[in-house]
Amino acid sequence: MSGSIPAGPRFNRLAVNAVWLLRLRWVAVVGQLMTIAVAVLALGVELPTLPLLSIVAFTAMTNVAFAVWLHRHAGVHQPLDDTANDLRVMATVMTVDLASLTGLLYFSGGPENPFVIFYFVNLSLAAVVLPSRWGWALTAIAIGCLAGLFFAHFTLPELDRPLSTGLPLVSDATVQQLGLIVALATCGCVAVYFITRVTRELQHREDQLRIAEWQRSRSERLEALATLAAGAGHELASPLSTIAVIAKDLAKHLEGTEVPDTVIEDVGLIRSELDHCRRILDEMSSSAGEAAGEEMRSVTARDLIEEVLHVVRRRGRVQVEFSDGAAEVPVVLPLVGTSQAIRGIVRNALDASAGDATVQITVAAIAGNLQIVVVDTGTGMPPDVLGRATEPFFTTKEPGQGMGLGLFLAHNVFARLAGDFRLASEVGTGTTATIRLPLTSPA
Repeated sequence: MSGSIPAGPRFNRLAVNAVWLLRLRWVAVVGQLMTIAVAVLALGVELPTLPLLSIVAFTAMTNVAFAVWLHRHAGVHQPLDDTANDLRVMATVMTVDLASLTGLLYFSGGPENPFVIFYFVNLSLAAVVLPSRWGWALTAIAIGCLAGLFFAHFTLPELDRPLSTGLPLVSDATVQQLGLIVALATCGCVAVYFITRVTRELQHREDQLRIAEWQRSRSERLEALATLAAGAGHELASPLSTIAVIAKDLAKHLEGTEVPDTVIEDVGLIRSELDHCRRILDEMSSSAGEAAGEEMRSVTARDLIEEVLHVVRRRGRVQVEFSDGAAEVPVVLPLVGTSQAIRGIVRNALDASAGDATVQITVAAIAGNLQIVVVDTGTGMPPDVLGRATEPFFTTKEPGQGMGLGLFLAHNVFARLAGDFRLASEVGTGTTATIRLPLTSPA
C-alpha cells in the first residue's frame, strides 16, 4: 500500500460541493421570493417587483441548467474532477450568483440595502469550493459590482421608515435596521452550516488518511516479520538437519554398548526436540511468508478440518461437529496456509485445557461464510491479556513454549482472505475463537 492520496476522494469532494451548491442556490431562490413577498406585502415597501422576479426566475433557470449538467456528469463514466472545464463551470455559476445579487440590490436600494452583506456568503462559498485563483477573481468581481452600485441604483426611501415591531430592543427599528438583523442571521446560518459541513468532511478525510497510514505501516511491519520468519526458517533448517543426522548416527553407535539408559533417553529426547523445532520453523515460515503465494483452490469444510488435525498429536482430545451439512460445503482458500493458521489456534486451545479436557470445534455455513468455532475449557484470559492476544511476540506461555506469533500470524492469514477472527474469553471458564471465512475467493 503506497502512502499517496487516492484520487477518488478528491474528485468526490468536488462533486459533493457541487451538489450542495445546487441545493443552496434553490434555498437562495426561495429566500429571495420570500424576502420580496414580505417586503411588499407585510412591510409595504414599494419595490419594482417585475424586474426583481425576473432576476429570481433567471437564477432558477440557471440552476435548472446546472442540475442538468450535474446529472450528466454524475455517472460512473463521467465523474466530476478538478479539470479546468469543470472548475470553469462552477466558477461561472458562482459569477452568475454575484450578478444576480447585484441586480437584486440595484432595484432595491443598492449599497443601502442591508442584504448587501450576502456578497460575503458568495465569496466564502467560492473560497471553499474553488481554487484560490478563482476565489480571488470572484472577490474582484464582487468589489467591482459593489462599487458600481454606489454610482447607479434605485433608491428606496422606505428603508429609513421606522417600524413598530413590538419586539424588545428593536421596537422602533427602521426597515433597514430590521433587514440588517435578518440578513446577518441568514448569512451567518448559511456560512456556518456550509463551512462546518466542509470541516467535517475534511476531518473525515484526515481520519481516513490516518487509517490508511496505519494500515500501510502495519503492512510494512507484517512484511518485515514475514521476511524475518521465512529467513529464520531457511537459515536454521540446515544446522538442525545436521544435528538430527549426528544424533541419529550417535544413537546407532550407542546401540549395544554399555552406556547408561539415561544417555540413550537423552539422545532420543534430542531427536524429538529437533523434530519439534523443525515443525515450528516450517509452520512459521509457511504462515509468515510462503503460504501467501499458495494457490487458491476449492475444498470442502471436511477436507479443511482434516488438514488441520492430521498432524495434531492430541487429536483424540478434539471433538468436531458439522452442523446442517456444513461438512460438504465448498470453500475457496489456500489450504496449507489456512489449515496451519487454524491448527495453531487448536493447539493453543489444547495447551490451555488441562489434563484430558476436550476441545470442541463446531463448523457451520452462515450467511455466505464458513464459520469455525474453537472452544476450550481452560483457565481463560483476563481482559488485559485478551486485548493483546493477537499482538506479535506476546505470549503467556513459559519460555521455550512459544514465540507469541501463532494468533498474530493466524489473524494475518484470515485478514488476507477477507475473513474475520475474534476471541472471547472468561477467566475460569475458557476461551472461544470464532473464525469466519468467505465461501468464495476474495477479490
